[in-house]
Formats: sequence, structure tokens, C-alpha cells
Amino acid sequence: MVLFGQTRRAVLGLLLGHPDESYYLRQVARLTGAAPAAVQRELVQLVAAGIVERTDQGRQAYFRANARCPVFPELRGLVTKTAGAAGVIAGALTPLAERVRVAFIYGSVAGGDEKRDSDVDVMVVGDVSFAEVARALRPAQDRLHREVNPSVYPPSEFAEKVRGGHHFLSSVLKGDMIFVVGGTNELERLAEERVAEGTRDEPARDRGPARGGRPRPRRLRGPRAQ
Repeated sequence: MVLFGQTRRAVLGLLLGHPDESYYLRQVARLTGAAPAAVQRELVQLVAAGIVERTDQGRQAYFRANARCPVFPELRGLVTKTAGAAGVIAGALTPLAERVRVAFIYGSVAGGDEKRDSDVDVMVVGDVSFAEVARALRPAQDRLHREVNPSVYPPSEFAEKVRGGHHFLSSVLKGDMIFVVGGTNELERLAEERVAEGTRDEPARDRGPARGGRPRPRRLRGPRAQ
């Protein structure tokens, strides 16, 4: 996907990852973490190229992948192997999106150097529990043909650990990231927020920190697609 810029990768990942669904502009912007103006420019160009189709319903315009496009199968296959992971994960997290501040893919998949058996590492920061995120992501695991390894933090704990130089989070934030909810600005705001007094109902129990400060991988169980 080096042929495409970051915003186009994100838009194609979402639309080609969900070819049966239609999205309006601000949905695409939120789920990709890109600026609405940049998303609008990409959608106009993709519609002109015949890769995306537009449908107007009243005053709202909806966009979806054009399955009749001659290069649809090849393009979808390419996107699914790279930026498509972002589209699948974003779609899976949609039911929780109102309570998720930031969610992004990190690790080998985000860096584009994943292997056939690489996990999809997902960081979620918000007022959600590990169990909720695991349930939401289980279908994405089957669709991506990869293990999905989520790490879930309440906003206050995330901010506290970032400011404290937590080894695992520091390493993650220095690496490549593909945002699926929110974006860089929201991530920076989270890191700068003051830690709320008291504790949350969802402590780090769900993650079970391993030696060295990195949460133990919590892989989602279930049959893998063949």
C-alpha cells in the first residue's frame, strides 16, 4: 500500500473491508481518524475513478465500495492484507465507539512487516472493559484470519502510565500506528489529561501485567478461518 497516502489507505481499508455497508462522510472520518476535509477529497477522487460509488438520500451522501469496478477483487485483496485490517477492526468497534476515546493497531501489522502468523495488536483507550472489547473483536479475528491481541486501558490509567514512562506504552507510542477510532490529536490530549482521583471499576486485572511491564497477550478464542 505504499502506492497510496495515509488517508487513502484508511478510507480504502474501511470501505473495501466492508463492501456491503454504506457510510456518510463524518462516519468515514471518525472511523479512520482522518480529517473530514481530507476524507472528502479522497472520496471525490475514488468516486471519479469508479472504485467507490455515491448514493444520495435526502441531504445525506453515502459512500460504499463499488463491487462492479473491474479491479475490485484485486484491490480488495491488496487492501485486506494491509490497510484492510484497520477497516475490519474499526467496524468491529463501532458498537463501542461512543465510549472509546482512541483505538489503534500497532506492532508488525501497523508497520507493514507482519508475517503470515502475526497477531493484530490493538490498543483501546476508553470507558470499556476488556471483556466488551474482546467480544466486539472476535468476529474481526475470523475475518482477518489472524489472532487479535487487544490491550485495554481506562483513560486515567493510560495518561498516568504514559506520563510515568511506562515501558510497554512508551514502546508502542514510538512505533507505527494505524488509528481506527480517534487520531493523533486525541491521543495527545489523552496523554496530557490529569489523572482522575480514585480508581476505576475496570482495573488492570483484565490485562494481567507480565514481567517487564508489558500486558500479557489476551488472545481471543474461537475458530480460525481456513
